[in-house]
Amino acid sequence: MASAPDTQHGVQRNAQQDVRQDVQRDSQRKERARSAVTATRESLDRIRDRDPGLHAFLTVCPERALADAEAADAAPDRPGPMHGVPFSVKDTYPTGHVRTTFGSAVFAEHVPERDAPVVARIRRAGGILVGKTNTSEFAIYIRTVNELQPETLNPWDPARICGGSSGGAAASVAAGLTPVALGSDGGGSVRIPAALCGVVGLKPSRGATPAGGGFIGTRRFSVPGPLALRAADARAMWQAMRGPWDAERSTRTFVDRDAPIRSARPGWRLRWVADSGRDAAPEVVEAVRRAVGRLALLDGVEVDDGRLGLDTPRFAEPFYDAMMADRLATGGDRMMADAASRRLLSGYARHHFERAAEVSGARYSESLGRADAAADHLDTLLDGVDFLVTPTTGVIAPEGAGGPPDVLPEIARRELVAYTFLANYTGYPAITVPCGTVAGMPVGLQVLGRPGAEDRLLDVADAVQSHVFPPRPAPWPTRSATAG
Repeated sequence: MASAPDTQHGVQRNAQQDVRQDVQRDSQRKERARSAVTATRESLDRIRDRDPGLHAFLTVCPERALADAEAADAAPDRPGPMHGVPFSVKDTYPTGHVRTTFGSAVFAEHVPERDAPVVARIRRAGGILVGKTNTSEFAIYIRTVNELQPETLNPWDPARICGGSSGGAAASVAAGLTPVALGSDGGGSVRIPAALCGVVGLKPSRGATPAGGGFIGTRRFSVPGPLALRAADARAMWQAMRGPWDAERSTRTFVDRDAPIRSARPGWRLRWVADSGRDAAPEVVEAVRRAVGRLALLDGVEVDDGRLGLDTPRFAEPFYDAMMADRLATGGDRMMADAASRRLLSGYARHHFERAAEVSGARYSESLGRADAAADHLDTLLDGVDFLVTPTTGVIAPEGAGGPPDVLPEIARRELVAYTFLANYTGYPAITVPCGTVAGMPVGLQVLGRPGAEDRLLDVADAVQSHVFPPRPAPWPTRSATAG
């Protein structure tokens, strides 16, 4: 690092010395000391007491959850990493016999017959589904607001947005409603709300886990990912959901490009990248830089300040062209063509589909070519190191929650996505982990690696939580606490 790091956490330790094993054993020991029924009842009670006013959940399924928990307790063994753990699913993923709205009034009463593949995997690994979390309509918007219910608020400050589009997942985990949640990330939709709400959020590599099952989405950019207060809980969900799926070619042809890197040497080589190419709040960048400096004190960690930038402005427009065109082609055109459906769409969804209709075939072709250039750019930045470390967002959570649903200054939108969308454009994995606060609001540190690096990204997040900034639940009050 260019300047001296904060040394108040100056006891040096090996970065990977039993971090994964110790944290995971401790988390599993505490969780398994309770029955699945007890854990599920506690989660449902917290949803009942804390979600009014937060609006993190669109649907809660207590009867089904308790039945699944009883079956888990009665099972002769505990077959998976999520055994008995309550979890939620972003309402963009179908859940069998549980309402799935995609955040849209068009689908307000839609009940699918079966789970999306990734949801089915988590349930087979023992997870107990307690409900569906709020999302912007078809995961389009940076705020978690739609025509179905009031906007999901930030549990650190209800005047501020929680981010999007996995805002319900992030807010619910931050407020302690469930230990882990499933979200989706098409341009930062796991990492941005995770950073703004102070939780861990993993965006996996393209092809590392099944991405299918939703409606109106991107063909290449969006992947499911876990959000959790603790990296160990995110790891448990990741272990349950990872791996190929026969019906999805990208998972059958996935190549672990991190394997030769991690086998070459122990420890981590990190490259600090402060500049996204967009404006960022200096106090946010400095908070993340200080956290990286403390991480550099650990044995086996090297930090290179290459003074390189992400240079995101040259990739932003082609990325958004492809994203919009995909959303139109996967169902947006049908929503716009049907008069009854069109009337039910939010203003921002109609605007998104109208803009998408303007993307020509030539522009879409250009966007595919620029994706290769973006991957080459990240490979250059990663040359000689294991990971890039950056701020996750250029600002803390903006104010404006509860206001008109289509209002968020364009500059705020750009600052929120500037550090995140390249991972989606290229298919590379990234994780955000809380690393400090600014003005009383959480700040996220992003770690980006080569395809296949998910386990090591979780190791870095574990190290940050163990040695730099411990997990902190949001100070969201319960209903009983606010009643008097």
